[in-house]
Amino acid sequence: MENFNRKNLFDSYHKRTNPFSFVTTRIEVTKLYQLCKRSKSTYATIGYYFTKALNEVEAFKYRYEDGKIYKYDIIKPSFTQMLPDETIGYFRVDMKSTYEDFIDEYKMIEKNFLETHYSSIMGDQGEVWLSCEPWFHFSGCVVPFDKEITIPQIIWDQFDIIDDKCYLDVMIMSHHGFVDGLHIGRLINKIKEIVESIEV
Repeated sequence: MENFNRKNLFDSYHKRTNPFSFVTTRIEVTKLYQLCKRSKSTYATIGYYFTKALNEVEAFKYRYEDGKIYKYDIIKPSFTQMLPDETIGYFRVDMKSTYEDFIDEYKMIEKNFLETHYSSIMGDQGEVWLSCEPWFHFSGCVVPFDKEITIPQIIWDQFDIIDDKCYLDVMIMSHHGFVDGLHIGRLINKIKEIVESIEV
C-alpha cells in the first residue's frame, strides 16, 4: 500500500460512504450487434468484448483486499443470469484468446448454472461484474455496492437502432481510488476501437 502511486487518492476516496463513480454513456455498437445476430449469443458476445476492452486499461485491474492493493493479470467476466423463477444468480467465465473459444466455455458454464442454480462465488476480486437490462432503455443507472468490494461493474441496456446504426447505453461503475475520468474515457474509447475492429 505504501508504494502505491495513488495511495493518497485511494485513502481520500475509500474513507467516503460511496467511493465509486457511476458513468453512463451511449456507444455505437453496430458491428457488435451484427455479430450478436449471427452468433445468437448476445449476452456472452457483448460480455466478451467489453471485458476484452477492460483488460486493456490497466487502472481497471486494481483491487483492494484485506488492506492490500492487488493488480490482476487477467480480469474475468462474471455474468448476472436470470433463473426460470425470475430470481438471479451469477457465474464467472475464464477469458479465452479467441471469441469462439470463449463462447464455447460460456455455453458450458451457463448450461451447468441453469441446471444447478449454483452461483459461483470466487475467492478473489479478479473479475468484472456484468449485467444487462434488455427490457428498456436507461440514461443513468446506480447499482448496489459495498465499499470493501472494489470490483467494477458494467451494465448495458436494450439495443437502439437509429438510421441503420446500433447503440447501447452503457453504465460503468469503478472505484475512484483506482479510476478517474481519464481511465473511464480510455475504456470507452477502447470499447469503440475493439467493436469497430470486429469482422462481420
